[in-house]
This record gives sequence, C-alpha cells and structure tokens, in this order.
Amino acid sequence: MLHNIVLQEHTINRWRWILDPINGYSVKGTYQCLTMLHAPPERGLFDVVWQKYVPSKVSVLAWRLLRNRLPTKGNLVQRRVLHQDDSLCVGGCGYIETTLHLFLGCNIYGSVWILIYQWLGISFIAPDMVSDHLLQFGTCWGYRVLRILS
Repeated sequence: MLHNIVLQEHTINRWRWILDPINGYSVKGTYQCLTMLHAPPERGLFDVVWQKYVPSKVSVLAWRLLRNRLPTKGNLVQRRVLHQDDSLCVGGCGYIETTLHLFLGCNIYGSVWILIYQWLGISFIAPDMVSDHLLQFGTCWGYRVLRILS
C-alpha cells in the first residue's frame, strides 16, 4: 500500500485545528463546538471506525470498544458469566476490569498508549473516555494515514 507514496521534501508541515481547518483555532469556534446541541461526536466516530483502509478486525474491536461490548471481567460479571470476586483487573492493580480502566486507566495496559504516542512523535493530553481517545488518536494520526492512502 505504501509503494505509491511520494514524499515531498519542500512541503511545510503545520498544525491544523480539526474543528476549523480553514480558519484555524479560535476561542469562539471552540466554545460553539462545546455548546452545540446536535448529535454527540460518537456518531461521527462510528463512521470513522468503518473506514475501508482499516482492517475489519480493527474496526470490529473499535466498534465493540465504543459500545462497551468487550468481554472485560466487569462486563462478564454483569452478565453473570463470572462471579463478583473475579472482577479485578488482570494487571494486578486491584481495580475492577472495565473497558475504560483496561484501555486508559490501568497503570500497566493503559500506559501502552503513552508509549505509542511517544513512538509516533505525537504530543497529547490523555483523555478520560474511550470515545475521546479514539477521536483524538484518529484526528492526530489516523486521518493523516487515511489521507495519504486515499
């Protein structure tokens, strides 16, 4: 897929504000985005999840992650597959293993994202919701890849 990619040496890299890519960042634009009364951003995330360049197994994982349909111990206890005593995180941190904890809050598994962002050279603020993380990661890195491949 990357054989046809041509790097342009004389192209300038610049920051782009996703909410308003034409005019850039403004306090007014940010306020309007935060106070809008339309559909939540998760709706757009479901569209992003099913991109044709993303392997289907990754799309299924992201879709299940957004819908909290992964077989975490917390979900399995709630469905009465596991006993309440078996709900603690496999990392041994003592917290209940939920999707939010496992992917973002766990000191062992959640810290993988910090390493990925460092490896990609992206500075970020760690979100506290899975949907925010997917939106941030998708806009910071994923859209760049999709734009290059399309």
